[in-house]
Amino acid sequence: MKNLYLLAAALFCSTISAQNKISFETSEGYQLGSINGQNSWQITDDGDGNFVENQLVSAEKFTSGIYSFKNGYTDAYGPQFFPIIGAQKEFDQPVDFNESTISFDVLVTETDGSNFEMAAYGINADNEYVPIFDLAFDYSGTLMVVSSVDYDMDDTGTAWQPNQWYSVVVKVRTNEIKYFIDGTLIYTTPNFTQINLLGMNFLHDNYSGDSYIDNIRINDVEMSVNNVKKGSLSVYPNPVKNALNFNLPQGEKVAKIQIYSMAGQLMVTKTASGKSIDLQDLKAGAYLINMISTKGSTYSSKFIKE
Repeated sequence: MKNLYLLAAALFCSTISAQNKISFETSEGYQLGSINGQNSWQITDDGDGNFVENQLVSAEKFTSGIYSFKNGYTDAYGPQFFPIIGAQKEFDQPVDFNESTISFDVLVTETDGSNFEMAAYGINADNEYVPIFDLAFDYSGTLMVVSSVDYDMDDTGTAWQPNQWYSVVVKVRTNEIKYFIDGTLIYTTPNFTQINLLGMNFLHDNYSGDSYIDNIRINDVEMSVNNVKKGSLSVYPNPVKNALNFNLPQGEKVAKIQIYSMAGQLMVTKTASGKSIDLQDLKAGAYLINMISTKGSTYSSKFIKE
């Protein structure tokens, strides 16, 4: 089995603003499928240039818009000693350790599986990557936090449930770091590094299960308004057997159609004319359809293929 390398082994370029939001939507430049390289996200590789699978922009679960980031189990590798499988994104400018707030939504699919960690990191005076904060959804069903530069973990005494969305807020201040879940303070640690935040990573140790991340906010300022016009696209019949009919609003005409599985795999892409698409050869299941109009707007909806 190949050894996997911690994502923080190298400094990556990126474009996320220190005062922005990411919800993985089309309007932000994301598309379904591997997140590697999208808006400068980087995912774990095995040291030989092979990237792990199942680190996706996904339409399976979300809290805003229609997409989220899926930090998924990877079949090709066995369990890892540390959480090292996932994705990393670096801020385009450091975030002040004296006063900053990071928030995001998270869902983990099962207990007794992987440990899932969500962390911010910096570089110390010795040019070493160190944690600034780290929240772990431990396989045992309790929330843990890192309390030292050596990754010592404290049990917060707070339980979590699988397949439930949680709103996480981490307030980093000069001398302390406070963790909030759904608006409730669950734990406080010292600010043990007192260095600026350079980026974030979302990792797991590949035992089993997946996590989903949505609505990452830096200092609670939104990145952009979601321009994906969910709900404006009418598709019928739904469920569909053969031909799926559609209507775009305001007389717009469709230029391109994309159909994705709920796991983010592109199944169909075609230019289009008229107001229907033949799906006779598509396997039964649930799908997401994106329609890009001749005016450049993107409309999305879900449908069931019988």
